[in-house]
Amino acid sequence: MIDGMCRTTCYREPTMKRVVRKYWMLLQVAAIVTWIRLRLRGESLPVVLKQLDPAVLSGSPDSARFEDLVYYVDRWLQLFPYNAKGNCFPRSLALYWFAKRSGCPVSFHCGVRKDGTGLDGHAWLTLDRQPFHEPGQHWQRFTVTYSFPSEQPVNREPVLPVRPRNGTTAAI
Repeated sequence: MIDGMCRTTCYREPTMKRVVRKYWMLLQVAAIVTWIRLRLRGESLPVVLKQLDPAVLSGSPDSARFEDLVYYVDRWLQLFPYNAKGNCFPRSLALYWFAKRSGCPVSFHCGVRKDGTGLDGHAWLTLDRQPFHEPGQHWQRFTVTYSFPSEQPVNREPVLPVRPRNGTTAAI
């Protein structure tokens, strides 16, 4: 009898932990997506991104946990869409928040492209200049208009001041 009781108790504990972890993650996703939506109503994107960006990367990357977070963010935005044209903007902001707190130094990007009816926009994340949890290659068709944190060009020579003949300082 004791042996059968132990099997039942031991079997339920990991399952219960998974259920609790699942719902805790879902609550976190709901809270951050809602917070982002409310903040964007009254504040600019750079201000919101600064609020989403921790001063120090604190976590350690856990790819399995992050895959679950991506799933829950995508599912939440399917159930409660942000925009009729797509959810890439709140998705990228929410994943930015989770990635930064998981220790991933990701960058947020917005871009535009011309389509048949005008301009189309997209938002995505990169890690080491590679797409980060971005489905497909859709992001490659967009010209980046905004990045956070702003990226510095690689292998660029520093701009040195030059003194023109009239005595004022100018940059090359």
